[in-house]
Amino acid sequence: MTIFAVVGVCVGLACCLFARVITRLRLAGPLVMVVAGIVVTSFLHEDLTELLYASTTEHTVELILALLLFIDATEVRGGLFGGETPIAARLLCIALPLSLIAATGLGVFLLPHTTTAVLVVVACVVVPTDLAPAASLVHDRRLPARVRRILNVESGYNDGIVAPVFVVALALLGDDGEHDSVMATILHATQSSIVAIVVGGIVGYGGGRVIRAVTARALTTAPGVRVSVVLLVFLAYGGAVTLSANGFIAAFVCGMGFHAARTANSTLDRSELTSTEDLGALSSMAMWYLFGATLTYLAGFGLPDWEVFVYVAAALTVVRMLPIGAALIGSNLPSRDRWAVALLGPRGTASIVFGLLAWRAITDIDDASLVLYVMTATVAGSIAFHGFVTESTSRRYNRDTDRSTDDPTARRTSTLRSRTPRR
Repeated sequence: MTIFAVVGVCVGLACCLFARVITRLRLAGPLVMVVAGIVVTSFLHEDLTELLYASTTEHTVELILALLLFIDATEVRGGLFGGETPIAARLLCIALPLSLIAATGLGVFLLPHTTTAVLVVVACVVVPTDLAPAASLVHDRRLPARVRRILNVESGYNDGIVAPVFVVALALLGDDGEHDSVMATILHATQSSIVAIVVGGIVGYGGGRVIRAVTARALTTAPGVRVSVVLLVFLAYGGAVTLSANGFIAAFVCGMGFHAARTANSTLDRSELTSTEDLGALSSMAMWYLFGATLTYLAGFGLPDWEVFVYVAAALTVVRMLPIGAALIGSNLPSRDRWAVALLGPRGTASIVFGLLAWRAITDIDDASLVLYVMTATVAGSIAFHGFVTESTSRRYNRDTDRSTDDPTARRTSTLRSRTPRR
């Protein structure tokens, strides 16, 4: 184990031991790990090229992505779509594809010398949202509960939906450009996805039913259940990969299947997911630490062209806001809440993992560097931009609430309601 890894473990341990202090200081754990990664690599002057290109790093990142996709699919509470099925359908089936198309089209305009497959990969990196960098957003009671619930549902599913597009785009990068070969690649990816869905569904739903049965008959223990859930993730991923299918899709569908099986006729006991969520939190810490190190690594090569920064700025704003605004037209969500959902879309672990996997998979060094630059600029920009936007949006909601409370008509109405006898 290198000094870089040892120091990372020490920083992670400190973050866990002083988690309450970090929260009181209004800091986010991921931000602390990013700063640690930057500082450590700056002082150690360690070359990360070998680490980033190592096959063990690739396999570790793949397993982390599979684990995070499973966790995202099980984090939604109140049913598969948190009681917001119509809104979730609009966000995931309309806004998400439109955002991917917009991000790709923007790349064609700003990065004209880049192939379409690379631009699709870049779009898959910048579009998925992750609430981890802005964890306070989920618990900020100044924001309407419905807005927070919708954001949680969207964040839980969008990276799983983007994953197969990302895998197909990477596969096309190895294509020779002929039409027949492209169609064959897409057909193979479709077959792989179908197999992955079947494997993930069987493992997730079947495993959830088995756990439910053995728990009801007192045949297992709480630790046994928690470890079993972790093993379900690796079983779905490993089973799909063994069958030459997409392990990421299998892990995501496994999470949805497990969630459906455990919430049928009852509520999901969140304690069953404790070990899985703890392992996911540990994996996320490692990814944020590596992200900080990647920032320092790229800084040594200099800044990218201005087109990259313009692309990232658009990806964090209009590429998300306009499709969501269009998709939610005619919905029962108030206009102010629609734009709050559109604004509050932090990027995080999913973007980091997709970016690192693309860096390893793309053979052309210029294309690989472009993806890595876009990933780091997007996540770093999101930390700053969405940190400010979250606070300003919360304050605006809070001010509006205070005004309605101070309004004499509102107070009079409230008083009359309180005096009206209940029937």
